[in-house]
Amino acid sequence: MQNDQRSGICLISVPKSGTMFLSRYLERISGIPAVFGLSGKTALQLLRELRPTGWHPSIHSALHARSPDLDLLARRFALFLARGRVAVGLEFESSTLISDHGFHNFLRFLINPCVDEICMPERIIEWAAERHLTLVYLHRDICGIANSLAHFLAAGKSFLVKIRSLATAAELVSELYAPMLAEQMKQWERFADDPRVISVKYEELIRNPRSWIGEICRRGNISPRQTGLIQSADEYPSWTYRRGKSESWRTTFSTVQQRRLEAL
Repeated sequence: MQNDQRSGICLISVPKSGTMFLSRYLERISGIPAVFGLSGKTALQLLRELRPTGWHPSIHSALHARSPDLDLLARRFALFLARGRVAVGLEFESSTLISDHGFHNFLRFLINPCVDEICMPERIIEWAAERHLTLVYLHRDICGIANSLAHFLAAGKSFLVKIRSLATAAELVSELYAPMLAEQMKQWERFADDPRVISVKYEELIRNPRSWIGEICRRGNISPRQTGLIQSADEYPSWTYRRGKSESWRTTFSTVQQRRLEAL
């Protein structure tokens, strides 16, 4: 039986659009544990979903020697999905903060990106509405996403996938990852004015975090425990926050790669 008194936020974010910054800050000011994934999965469940498609050949051949195999990948991500989850399945406490990238399986996106991996926005919006959750859609300029993702894959900071060099990561991102993410954003563009969705652009969030976070908390019926919201993202950077800490996307990508991204 559903609890009509439930409140909370379902954050659907395009990868490398400020997911960790927004979810961790909301977690900090509300005291509500941030849960990643619309549902939890065990390592065995994840592995069973990964094996049929496996690695994209170009990604597999570009892996760093210390990048984990599928088994370790599944075990590490299962632990991440379990963080903060209060019950098995989709039953949550009265106040909820869920973060997800809007894919059927985020690991499959990492090892073999394909447009079929994108969850239909309509279904996610309905899922959140059924649970009385305010849906926040966080997105970003595709060139900024590509730049951040290339550096992220080359650095191996996720402990999930590590590409052997930044140049190789840039090629993979421009050819494989970015087109899929651009398609995901096109699908969500249709709901930019939907009253059930708060559409937030990363660049606007970083420019005015106080206003956006205040609006998200108000719409999600979440009362911040702390008085005074941050005025600048620099006051609360997450471990993935990169503004001013990496090269411009035009420095990261070759001329040919830049054309690919601009075409998206």
